Amino acid sequence: MVVVSAALLALVLPHRAFPAAPRAPSPLLLGDAPGAASIAAATAARAEAASKALADAARPASEFLLDATRPAIDAATPVLDPVLRATEQARVQWQLYGSEHPAEQVGLGLSVLLLLELVREVVAAGGDERPYPRDAYDPDAARAFFVRRPLEVLARAVELGVRSAGFGGALLSDWLAGPAALEANAEERALQLAKVLTALGPTFIKAGQSASIRTDLLAPPYIRGLTSLQDQVPPFPTDEATALIREELGGAEGVEALLDSLSAEPVAAASLGQVYRGALPDGTPIALKVQRPRMARQIALDMLLIREVLAPLASAVGLPGDLVGTADAWGEGFVAELDYSAEAANAALFNANVRQGQLSGSVFAPPVVEGFSSRRVLTTEWVDGERLDRCRAPEDVPRLCSLAMSTYLQMMLQDGVLHCDPHPGNLLRTAEGKLCILDWGLVTTISPDLQLTLIEHVAHLTAEDYAKVPNDLVRLGFVPEGGETDIESSGVVDYLTFVYSTWNSGGGASKLDVPALLARVQELTAETENGLFQIPPYFAYVAKSFSVLEGIGLSSDPDYSIVQETLPYISRRIMSDPSPRTAGALETFVFGDVKDDRTARVLSPKRVETLLQGARKYAAATAAVDGADPTLLQPLDTEAAADALLDTLQTPSPLQALVVEQLTLVLAASSRQLWSRLRDASPRVELAGGEDRSLLGLLVDPLGLFRASRLVENDERDHKALEAARRLVEAASSLVGGAPADATAGPDGEGAANAEAAALARALVRKAWERREHIPAISRLFLVEALDQTAARLGRGR
Repeated sequence: MVVVSAALLALVLPHRAFPAAPRAPSPLLLGDAPGAASIAAATAARAEAASKALADAARPASEFLLDATRPAIDAATPVLDPVLRATEQARVQWQLYGSEHPAEQVGLGLSVLLLLELVREVVAAGGDERPYPRDAYDPDAARAFFVRRPLEVLARAVELGVRSAGFGGALLSDWLAGPAALEANAEERALQLAKVLTALGPTFIKAGQSASIRTDLLAPPYIRGLTSLQDQVPPFPTDEATALIREELGGAEGVEALLDSLSAEPVAAASLGQVYRGALPDGTPIALKVQRPRMARQIALDMLLIREVLAPLASAVGLPGDLVGTADAWGEGFVAELDYSAEAANAALFNANVRQGQLSGSVFAPPVVEGFSSRRVLTTEWVDGERLDRCRAPEDVPRLCSLAMSTYLQMMLQDGVLHCDPHPGNLLRTAEGKLCILDWGLVTTISPDLQLTLIEHVAHLTAEDYAKVPNDLVRLGFVPEGGETDIESSGVVDYLTFVYSTWNSGGGASKLDVPALLARVQELTAETENGLFQIPPYFAYVAKSFSVLEGIGLSSDPDYSIVQETLPYISRRIMSDPSPRTAGALETFVFGDVKDDRTARVLSPKRVETLLQGARKYAAATAAVDGADPTLLQPLDTEAAADALLDTLQTPSPLQALVVEQLTLVLAASSRQLWSRLRDASPRVELAGGEDRSLLGLLVDPLGLFRASRLVENDERDHKALEAARRLVEAASSLVGGAPADATAGPDGEGAANAEAAALARALVRKAWERREHIPAISRLFLVEALDQTAARLGRGR
């Protein structure tokens, strides 16, 4: 943005207005380089003289223009209030800076000149026109609006450049001085950055809020510095807030009583608005959020600069993806956040969705008070709670992180409306241990097709089936259509396997060499004709939401793995969703690479146990926690386990088909194994001709037709199925009885496992009898599957 500002200034300002100054490196940049001292001193002297000359040249003209245009400004105050405030701020800052900071003095002088020209633009254009006439993000309308106001655009560009130049120069000086200087000045630079972002407005405050939670990407001083952006944004005057509330709610009964009940000062200030505590006439405590004045115009201008200037520049230097589309996606979200009536509808929709599922009673959004809400005022019931990152029950944070992850996955993959602003200030733990999610202004929608593709992708990651990931990337839009061949030939599969496996192990990006990762991605992109990777526009808000959630998890657990934390929801979803594509994800999870070979596939005990543990964790995270230890996974009740299995067998679903297939396989293999043992244990009979056969075999098959048949002999798949069944019984015993699976290894453990298995079997028999009207239908399922498997065995031959 500094480069852009400089280029615009070069076009607008006449070069002869300022004395020429010799160009030389800044002494800050020379540092302690050998032989630099004399050059630095001379350069500093010349730069100081030039800056003072520039300031002296600008001061009289600026003050003259300020005084000359004061009457016009006063006359246009209702329309030009933002300009008037900025002018006064510039005059005050001019006096504060004085001669100690001539560069900033010149920048402020130029800003004042531009603001005065802006007075003329606004007076000429009128003050009623809006950059977004339909109150929705519209880049074309914003462009048409601001193209008639070039100096307003230039003023914002200069402001961004001037406000960020000091921090950027100081950081560059630290970097040139070496790692010691970077570390020593980190605390100061972090605070400077927070002040810069605050001064630049809501767009940049939100960027800093998202970054402040990434403990794996930023150094601790910057985390501490940027954390102030989450709840220390300066408020705007209460009298302005009161005026806006009256303007928005003036016709509603009880407004004055509501205003009288509000706290004298806001209890919280955010980038787009601030919150007051009050009470309804019936005494119900409420939180009233009122929007900052003049937000739409500032956001419209910032988004225009990002879309029309920064995005093309980033693409020009090689950043992959549809950056203009990404900017549009962000713009839609920012502008939508300005409509508090839409925020109220989003919160109500979330609560309705939650009430229909297992999250009910565990997570909620504050209920909206309809009569006292509008487009720029939102009133909700007051919620007492504490932020997750300041929770006085730290032992409960892991459960809440798991609950938050399951909640956001449900929003993204089931409900289709995702909350996109989950910084710690918006996630509260109530006294009852529930999770309250605030601030529903920023949401994004996920299409049903994309939901299923994401489910498949997350299932591949949690199952560590990385060979499927490249195809996922094409379907998700990260690789252009037709890029499959490039992926296969570029070596990206091996590289992604390394990246995902490292990420899966926990610790976030701190365990990855992020610069090397980005360099490798750029290298892979450069090796293909049309570029290998791109960033789809929808991904911006998805990445923001889950990046912040990962940061919250890492703040309480340095080894937190967001991939593993997706397991509880994904486990429950792929076991219950009837969609054929979800069925494919389930098969991938439990069978791995052989899922498509129905004649060879056998359940992976490890993966099934992982799936069941995920389902248990989901149940634990969403359960009420009144007085319970939230860190413990309680053992399953045998009655509940039996009900769950019978429910699965009765309800048509991908899980039912999978269970019937594998149970039939194990029952048939067990029958063949039992037959072999009985036959081998029976007396031997020597027949004429010296043939030796078992008595049982002779009685059952006198002619010996089936002695060598696959129907009575187990093959390699059967042995794998029996071993898998044995291990799954052990896993089930640990789930039902609460003992670790490896505790069943010894004699006592084996007895415990057998006892739990027997208890489960008795419960199954009893409950099956209670549901005996369903037995014929279930039996038909097993019979059909047994016939299919028998035909397949005979077809394969010996």
